Amino acid sequence: MQMHAAPSTSLRKLLSEVEQLFQTERTALAEHLNQAVRRMRQAEGFAEIATILCDASAPFSESCGVFRVHHERVRGEHLRGADGGREARFRETIFAPEEAAAFAGAIDSREPVVALSSAAQVTPSVVELFRHTPTDKAYLFPFAVGRHTVGVLYAAGHVDAAALELLVQSAGAVLEARERSAPLDAGALVRIEPAEAPRSKPATPDWDALSPEDRTLHLRAQRFARVQVAEMRLYHADAVKSGRARRDLYVALKDPIDRGREAFRQTFVTASPTMVDYFHEELVRTLANDDRASLGEQYPGPLR
Repeated sequence: MQMHAAPSTSLRKLLSEVEQLFQTERTALAEHLNQAVRRMRQAEGFAEIATILCDASAPFSESCGVFRVHHERVRGEHLRGADGGREARFRETIFAPEEAAAFAGAIDSREPVVALSSAAQVTPSVVELFRHTPTDKAYLFPFAVGRHTVGVLYAAGHVDAAALELLVQSAGAVLEARERSAPLDAGALVRIEPAEAPRSKPATPDWDALSPEDRTLHLRAQRFARVQVAEMRLYHADAVKSGRARRDLYVALKDPIDRGREAFRQTFVTASPTMVDYFHEELVRTLANDDRASLGEQYPGPLR
């Protein structure tokens, strides 16, 4: 019968030191993540959150940048560890999601995407800024407010995906909490609300009858509408709250609604006779919570 010798005193000491080191590292990383979330909760806006995200990602990725998704465009917001010249070029980087398959996939699915860092996947400018080689992998972590992607954390090199995903989920939660936060209304505590009406489905044309070009145009129009209304909820949160309370959302948000309507008309309605007013549909469904009357009597209604 083979006997196993008990660990020597020196080996036991070494194992104890290793276990203590692991515990110290776990505690330090947990505290690092906690501090990042606390800083995000105190941040003034998206730009500051982008900086905090990049700083917090340092233990979990070799290189990192945060992109803002705004007006159907992806724009560089902050690049970690860059000199002034590279940071300026990063902020000048603007492209449509359709130009970069990895970005389009992350933005539409709101799920992390891993892709080769080729020009087709991430655009030539991003390849150049991150100094990618043809075999490099790019990791894209989108963060959203509700159903709408508002930013993408882009990482490369050795990446701890779980930690970065936790950070971007925290960023999205902070942005969404700000949008939804409002002082309690004493009257609301005793008011009995009717049961929520079923969510309406957006109007759609006969998809099979559309040409490939029209289908692409309709998808762009739907994305445009979602982004525009999401930005109203994000950047005009106080006006949205007061407009819902007074049931005159159009008056409260007249300028952004009118700009969105005109942009939608010029870009999409005039481009195809099959176009549906997805902007109106999104206003009713998302901004007014399927209560058309909340837009108010002055709202001009759908285009056409």
